[in-house]
Formats: sequence, structure tokens, C-alpha cells
Amino acid sequence: PMKKIILSLALIIASTTAFSQVTVSPGIKTGLNLANLTNVDNSKTKLGFQGGLFVNIHLANFYELQVETTYSNQGTTIEYRSHSSGFDPGTRYEDDLNLEYISLNLANKFFPIKDLGLNFIVGPTIDILVNSGEYNDILPIDFSVFGGLGYEFPFGLGLELRYKQGLIDVRDDYYDYYDEDDFYNRDNILNGVIQFGVTYKFDFSR
Repeated sequence: PMKKIILSLALIIASTTAFSQVTVSPGIKTGLNLANLTNVDNSKTKLGFQGGLFVNIHLANFYELQVETTYSNQGTTIEYRSHSSGFDPGTRYEDDLNLEYISLNLANKFFPIKDLGLNFIVGPTIDILVNSGEYNDILPIDFSVFGGLGYEFPFGLGLELRYKQGLIDVRDDYYDYYDEDDFYNRDNILNGVIQFGVTYKFDFSR
């Protein structure tokens, strides 16, 4: 019994020590997206904006949970060429397929080296579509996962590089309708985004 009591006390002390530095800090973030959609013919990466607010929960020296609400501009750029005739190769032009989402991200941040701001980031995202322009056949919700690297400076500034991968086809009627068009085929059309971010975490405890 005495050994069990000592072990229980040791576990309580260890847990208290590990989580004694719990702090909650709000913050803001902004950055750029390099977005594309898989399996869309003649498409290329589109530049977009992302930014929003977060609440950072510092639970231990090695772990932080960050709840984020962000705006994320995604989609792709599709290249077209008008009909060619004779020596006329036709005119090339581009059209942006803009997919604008409000995203809820749960970022798990792991710090492998004590007192160093380097961290690994991983987590899930729920994306709610708020605008798709003239494309009215886009699914209103997407589920994604992301991972990346970040660095937090002691004065609150942070830099991040993430990759976010959509998990479900973006077409609203994907499971009900198929044809031979490049936008309706049996290959999944998924969001894929490289995200460069700058964050600032406010510390009101100072």
C-alpha cells in the first residue's frame, strides 16, 4: 500500500509540474496560399490569401494546442486557348476558380527542443465554403488535414510553412453524375494548398 501511495504522489507531482505553466494567449495570423486542385486539366497553382484569429493554449514545454478560425482563398487557375486557325495558334487566357472558405483548424504544435521555438504542426481542418463565384456545383464543406513546420520567437512573432490536403471531392454532385468532361470524371478533385504564414501571439501576462 505504501508503494502505491508513493507512486500515486509521484504521478500527481509529475502531472502538476508538467502542466503548471498552462497559459492561454490570443493571436492573429496572415499569409499566402499556393493552391491547386488535383485532376483538373490545364490547371496550375493559384495565389491566394489566408488569415484569421487563434487562441493558443500552452499546455507543456513540448506541446501547444492552437484553435484557429481563418479565411482561406483556394482553388486553381485554368488555362484556355481559343480555336486556332492556320498559322494562328489561338489566344491563351486564364480563369481563376476561386474557392473561398472559412476554416476551423485544430493545430497541434510539438516543440522537440526545450527553449527553442522550432515546432512541428499537425492537425485537422473543417472548411466551410462561403463563395465559389460562377461555379455553383462545389460541395459546401471540405475536410482536410495539414502538417508543417513553424518557429516562434520569444517576443510573440511566428513563422509557419504548412501543407493542407483535402480529403473529399469538391464537386457537389460527384457521386450522382459523371460524364467525359474534364471536370466530371472518376478521378477525385481535391484541394491541395501550400500555406506560408506569419503569426503574432499576444502575451498579457507580462
